[in-house]
Amino acid sequence: MKPSVQTVRRGPINPFVDWGFKYLFGREESKDLLKGFLNLLLNPEVPIREVRFLNPEVVPDRPDMKRCLLDVLCEDENGDQYLVEMQKASRRDMANRLVYYACRLIDRMGRHSSEWDYAMIKRVYAICLMDFTYEKNPHLRSDIMLCNVRDGRKYSDLLNIITLQIPCIRAKTMGECRESYEKLLFLLRSMSKNMKTKEEQLAEIDALKHIPEETKAMFRRVVMTVEDDLTEDQWRDYEIDLDKYQSMMIEIETGKEEGRAIGLEEGRAEGRAEGRAEGLKEGCRMERIEIAKTMKKKGLPSDLIAACTKLTIDQIAAL
Repeated sequence: MKPSVQTVRRGPINPFVDWGFKYLFGREESKDLLKGFLNLLLNPEVPIREVRFLNPEVVPDRPDMKRCLLDVLCEDENGDQYLVEMQKASRRDMANRLVYYACRLIDRMGRHSSEWDYAMIKRVYAICLMDFTYEKNPHLRSDIMLCNVRDGRKYSDLLNIITLQIPCIRAKTMGECRESYEKLLFLLRSMSKNMKTKEEQLAEIDALKHIPEETKAMFRRVVMTVEDDLTEDQWRDYEIDLDKYQSMMIEIETGKEEGRAIGLEEGRAEGRAEGRAEGLKEGCRMERIEIAKTMKKKGLPSDLIAACTKLTIDQIAAL
């Protein structure tokens, strides 16, 4: 009997594109990969044995409040919730964004019932994979929770934020990565950039030493999942999202190059008149403005322009 749905193979899926990331970690068919990722990242005393996907749209109580559409949202058998986001472009409000998301999830646990009390609040983990760095001295992993400023002691473990700045990976192979979760991030980056073929990736996984076979099996499953045959509709949705992603990255890079050329030239002219230090400062400012102008002409949203150029929304509107 012929299958009722026609499938096609057109190449591997980029796991850093929204659609690809959700296909890899946000489906019932592959939720064991999400569970495996969480166990590698958090290394809990008792491994997470089951996860249940939640509605990724956080709807506010009032219609005038902001809605949140998350990438992947789930809870484990204990009721702890996990938000997993993939971010491609830098945002200056990234820290605020993650805190806001985590707090909204905690707020959503409150129930209008006389039997509910604050002891029923469960832990929330806001986990963000970033294909960029957003701080001056970046680290691959940062774990943030509520602590006492005086002595650093933990105040509460209910709110947890974990940032993973993937460009901080310095290893050249998976084998050079120290932690298992870092090996997985290395693998995802390799697949997103088509650094190796599927066969080369599987061979590198097989060659890993001092790592459980269960973890190797998970890594193989990741590789094979992004090579899945998709339906025509799935490929169309993926390619639409991929096109948006590629266009966004091209426009950002183009804006940076054009702005850099103009900004540096104007910076040199200003430097000759008022001194090298002041000139370079002005050149950087002009560079950001030209980048913003280019991105604005291409119709990119103001919040993305602000994140890339460090200009305010009002400054962008005045361009």
